[in-house]
Amino acid sequence: MKLLSASLLLALVPGALSQNVVRFNVTKGLPGVHLSSVPSLARRGTYSEQLINNISGGGYYVQVKVGTPGQTLTMLLDTGSSDAWVLGHDADLCTDEELQGLYGMTCTDTYNPSESSSNKLVKKDGFKITYLDGGTAAGDYISDDFSVGGTTVKSLQMAYVTKAVRGTGILGLGFSISERAATKYPNIIDEMANQGLIGCKGYSLYLNDRRTDSGSILFGGIDTDKFIGPLEILPLHKPPGGNYSSFEVNFTSITVSYTNGTQLSIPTTILDHPAPAVLDSGTTLSYLPDGMVQPIYSALGTIYDPDLRMTLIDCVYLTTEPQLHLAFTFTPTLTITVPIWELILDILPPNYTPSTSPKQPPPQTRPSKTCVFGIQSTALFTQTGTLESDSKSQSPSTVNFTLLGDTFLRSAYVVYDLTHYQIGLAQANLNSTSSTIVPLSSEGTSLPTSLTGVAAQQTTYTPTPTATTRPNGENGRGSSSAAENASSDSLMRVKSLGEVLRVLAVAWDIETGTK
Repeated sequence: MKLLSASLLLALVPGALSQNVVRFNVTKGLPGVHLSSVPSLARRGTYSEQLINNISGGGYYVQVKVGTPGQTLTMLLDTGSSDAWVLGHDADLCTDEELQGLYGMTCTDTYNPSESSSNKLVKKDGFKITYLDGGTAAGDYISDDFSVGGTTVKSLQMAYVTKAVRGTGILGLGFSISERAATKYPNIIDEMANQGLIGCKGYSLYLNDRRTDSGSILFGGIDTDKFIGPLEILPLHKPPGGNYSSFEVNFTSITVSYTNGTQLSIPTTILDHPAPAVLDSGTTLSYLPDGMVQPIYSALGTIYDPDLRMTLIDCVYLTTEPQLHLAFTFTPTLTITVPIWELILDILPPNYTPSTSPKQPPPQTRPSKTCVFGIQSTALFTQTGTLESDSKSQSPSTVNFTLLGDTFLRSAYVVYDLTHYQIGLAQANLNSTSSTIVPLSSEGTSLPTSLTGVAAQQTTYTPTPTATTRPNGENGRGSSSAAENASSDSLMRVKSLGEVLRVLAVAWDIETGTK
């Protein structure tokens, strides 16, 4: 599953090379920062790429180089899709001002195949993806050299998009079986393993504290300094009679724990259907089945905005109730704790007033300032009537899932293992400044079962200056509140679901007939 994302971008500068890991520092802002060369090795065991954390709740981006000579491109990191696709220099969104006005964005950077000596056409018009709000991205399949994290994957197949609804490309890190191509091909994770660049088709994701500058992705390895306690191994769900196609694991309950020690536990058993959880970095928000999320809404006094068609919450939770948290339970011994402030996105205009509805509290009891709540109901997808593809309505069971996006993943350390069909999961050690790298291997039948991280949270949050992308496309630098205000400006005119999906990064892709 894939989400359109808000515009906060990564720029890479040279990093240190140690323990077979290539590390990069990052700066916030639009692309254009020089990407320096990194010493090459005949073989590396792991590759590390740092990511930027969008303070206002958007996606995680990485800069790559495509072609010979390399053209610098910005791509959304997405564990919920499987194709890499780049924006063509002739993409409609990049050349049509009316489309730019419609989607509220311009193209960050583009790729020109005629300027690459290593470009090859694989299949003309072979790529197409349709988003929840009806927008479509389409183009050709090509192959070209692809550099990320200081190493180059030779002749990587990817999509060259000429019809677009977003201003950056996407780097999909899922199973190749979920590609949009009629004939499946080795994607970037497959090729990194096939070309001997990593020892296992796996990577570790550390999104880090929402308030800090950066997170990281580690290809082919695990960093034990980035999580707390034992790394628990979870098997992926395999569809009956099918193949592994997504990062979906068992999920048993969610518990709201209050400052005074009381708890509200909501098990998945209250539903009349299973609700396994998809772990998807391409999704800004998280989604629970309506039967599970409504008790949480009642407990926290949320407000449903029919204009935005989203659940909002009092912004006071950003600074009060410091011990209030939600605990997501996967096994009897594995629970990931998410503090309430990680679930509060202060991205609405300061003077924004939720539209009236019979379900809303009377005006005198409404909060003075509302924020977007980081957990939404999957009922959104049926209420809007947008779960349709090729004019065929989906059954109600389509929304019986749990999708844990960035509002959850920032509190977790996640190892995605495509070789052994497993997920490694532990509580994140936020703001870690050290590393202890364990390379992954394709040998054996499992991820390492005895890895243990640090004993407890090691550091505390220290505010640092950040930069954001201005609504007019200009790069600005300032405090975290400046970043939030910039995102707020872009929401001033939001009065439809389609617009808010694009701004808040909450649209997910639906497969079309291209398989």
